[in-house]
Amino acid sequence: MKRIILTAILLAVAFFSGAEIVDRIVAVVGDEVITLSELERAWKNDELGIMRASKKLSEREYLERMIERKLIEQEVKRQGVSVSAQEVAQAIERKRQQMGLSSEEFRNLLRAQGISMEEYRKQVKDNLVLAKLVAKEIRSELEVTDEEIKAYYHQHKEQFRTPERVHLFHIVVRKQDKGKEKIEKIVCEYKKGADFSELARKYSEGEEAKQGGDLGWVVLAQLKPEVREIVKELELGELSPVYEDEVGYHLFLVVGREKSTQIPLDEVKDQIREILYHQHFEKQYQIWLERLKAKTYIDIRL
Repeated sequence: MKRIILTAILLAVAFFSGAEIVDRIVAVVGDEVITLSELERAWKNDELGIMRASKKLSEREYLERMIERKLIEQEVKRQGVSVSAQEVAQAIERKRQQMGLSSEEFRNLLRAQGISMEEYRKQVKDNLVLAKLVAKEIRSELEVTDEEIKAYYHQHKEQFRTPERVHLFHIVVRKQDKGKEKIEKIVCEYKKGADFSELARKYSEGEEAKQGGDLGWVVLAQLKPEVREIVKELELGELSPVYEDEVGYHLFLVVGREKSTQIPLDEVKDQIREILYHQHFEKQYQIWLERLKAKTYIDIRL
């Protein structure tokens, strides 16, 4: 009945004003509607803040998220959930500090994005209210047991290993200006007993030359595959073969090596608890949303 009355009112306003209908309803959620213009604006500007470079949604998918948001907003009203001005102010202050900005710089950033402080304050308040409702409805149902933590640890042991690392020194010579001859000269001097760090300071054209070619401790898996294959075979103090790429000619020296080791369960227990908590939360959140959808009239017209 509410839907019929709402639609009739919209049509009557358009008829008696003599206005041409240039917008249309794309979804009805309870006694509220979402129009095409609202959807297009929200989708274009990502007003829900849910799209990232790696996660683009279609208009239809975005409409579904808008419907979910409206369902939660309606539940907020029904339950009378609210937040104080102090909670809003504290949330804004935390955000400013996380970004490392002064109050003026923070305001300027908002202004550059076309948002006034008052509008931003309302956004923060809305998000806090929604978060409080979700927490109230879902977190009471969440529990992560020690048995679950142990099971996850044993099923994902590779996830909890320290990476293999090497303490690496490096010399690089550009190809121009007789680079091939220069790198061969460096190899010759090293074999005669010259210190690698001194050679790096004298000849290397890399950024780490001033530190004697010291790259510090490097995770082996993060090196280029070709370099990784060379480095992992080196003994401590052994000079690598000359490696050539588009940058120039390279020499590597490993002075320390740490093997991958299994991290004990006690050291990662809290990390696993957090992982499982988020998994449970997402599952319960979806169940709760389905409950809201089941008890609310929803009509998608896109």
